[in-house]
Amino acid sequence: MKLFSDLGDWLDERTGHKKLLAHALDEPIRGGARWAYVFGSALLGSFLVQAVTGIALMTSYAPSDKTAWASVHYITFTQSGGWLLRGLHHFGAQAMVIVLVAHLAQVALFGAYKKPREVNWWLGLALFAITLGFALTGYLLPWDQKGYWATRVATNIAGTVPVVGDATQKLLQGGAEYGSLTLTRFYAIHVALLPALLVALVGAHVALFRKHGVTPSAKTDTSRVDAFFPKQLLKDVVAVLAVVAVVFVMALREHGAPLDAPADPSSDYPARPEWYFLALFQLLKYFHGPLEIVGTIVLPTVIGAYLFALPLLDRKPGTALRGRKGSLLPLALIGAGAVGLTLQAQHQDANDAGFQKERVKADERASIANRIAKEGVPPEGPLAMMKRDPELRGPELFDKHCAGCHILGAHGADKDRTAPVLDGWGTEAWVLQMLHEPDGDTRFGRSVYKGEMPSVDTPPAGAPPTFKPMAPEDKSAIAAFLARTGDAAKLARGKELVTTRCTTCHLFEGKGDDSDQGLAPELSGWASVPWIRAQIANPSAKTNYREHALDPDRKGHMPRFDAEIRNEDMDLLAAWVHAEARRLKAR
Repeated sequence: MKLFSDLGDWLDERTGHKKLLAHALDEPIRGGARWAYVFGSALLGSFLVQAVTGIALMTSYAPSDKTAWASVHYITFTQSGGWLLRGLHHFGAQAMVIVLVAHLAQVALFGAYKKPREVNWWLGLALFAITLGFALTGYLLPWDQKGYWATRVATNIAGTVPVVGDATQKLLQGGAEYGSLTLTRFYAIHVALLPALLVALVGAHVALFRKHGVTPSAKTDTSRVDAFFPKQLLKDVVAVLAVVAVVFVMALREHGAPLDAPADPSSDYPARPEWYFLALFQLLKYFHGPLEIVGTIVLPTVIGAYLFALPLLDRKPGTALRGRKGSLLPLALIGAGAVGLTLQAQHQDANDAGFQKERVKADERASIANRIAKEGVPPEGPLAMMKRDPELRGPELFDKHCAGCHILGAHGADKDRTAPVLDGWGTEAWVLQMLHEPDGDTRFGRSVYKGEMPSVDTPPAGAPPTFKPMAPEDKSAIAAFLARTGDAAKLARGKELVTTRCTTCHLFEGKGDDSDQGLAPELSGWASVPWIRAQIANPSAKTNYREHALDPDRKGHMPRFDAEIRNEDMDLLAAWVHAEARRLKAR
């Protein structure tokens, strides 16, 4: 023990640490230790979580529009413990906002903004603004859809500020458009500028707090005075550990932080900010056109001015809440309004069928993007990866070029349909229904081909009395052959029936009746990926239909897309239609 004592004395002689430690721990707490005083320490603890996890994340993060998303994906799905780091950082940011709001509310209720503590109140407001700045700049860093579109909304709001708005927006964006410069600027603000400001303001805030001491509530017996150590320190440590524990639980429960699909400026996305910005988002819905500036600038400025002026407005002596109700009423209304607008935004989204549908599509897209990225992201970036994937690119191409006439799953509108439903297309069930009722509503019933293919079960007008429906086993064999399923004997029987009974109208391997009555498509490879691709490129090519079969002047025929869709996109679209049609049950 004497060795440690001597070592302590030696170190104290050179550093004076005992005096510094005594100064820190012997701080007098008027009215005694209170749980109400733990918010500052809890806030500092949550910031330390952000600092530690943020530095760890920086070691693997690559800030550019080609690498940011891929690096965050690597951290989340590949790096050992990366998902936990992101989760702690994500939920730690939310904890900072909550604790800071609670701290400001406690300071306001206790009257700790009153003389001589006005400057410390203003420093607290500055810390609140910096915390929101952390949240805003951190949004963009994953370079995913949610962060990209939410940040675009924020910078657009900055652009509405009179006189300096346009210059401010360009300064934040690094130019007129979003790109790598935007990302690197937000990154620099997030990891350098804001932390430096935060540390400086926290130092000043703590120094002023130590100068003036705590502000006990009006009902507290101030005759009692406790030292900071041990009672208040214990309460502060418990509060910090409680915040950290909640953050850990949230990170574990959600298995980290979500990662949306890569940012795509050309896409439609149901953008929503995080919950702590939802009130402002909802507020902006009530101001349109020339009044937009009221929601984006005027009201936030008025609220900020009130908070800044609160110590100057409430100049009556004493901290009793009863005598300060008038001064604090606007603060109560601001809090109630923020909560009400947030709940209203959540309620409207929950009951908005269109938004929920778009949200499901966005979540599906994110899930697919995260899955395929595990196989590697190309140097061109994640958007190039997504454009090469049929599961992601196919629906976009189908919606753009095919959904005006066809339906496939959730793509296309039935009221606009003029061509067959493609659910189950290429399967035995689809072929059997086609053989039975080719003019059914889900087949050719709404197209120009209605009436051109006879049913094998129902005699057409003018059919001889000897007409007999096709035997069920023959229909099954044809369906199996065209769908390329079944055993060898069944496939052989199906091929025989196709080449003998179907080639009056259809072609098979380029052979069939070449008369002008032959209007039906080639059945060799029907509904395969190459057949679908050829159909998209040019339906009139002999690979699919006979050259005379699709008169380009005949309204309602399928157009050719080889001049409109790139070759690689046609490959993706054909592959997706082939897979998606077989995934769905025939209607």
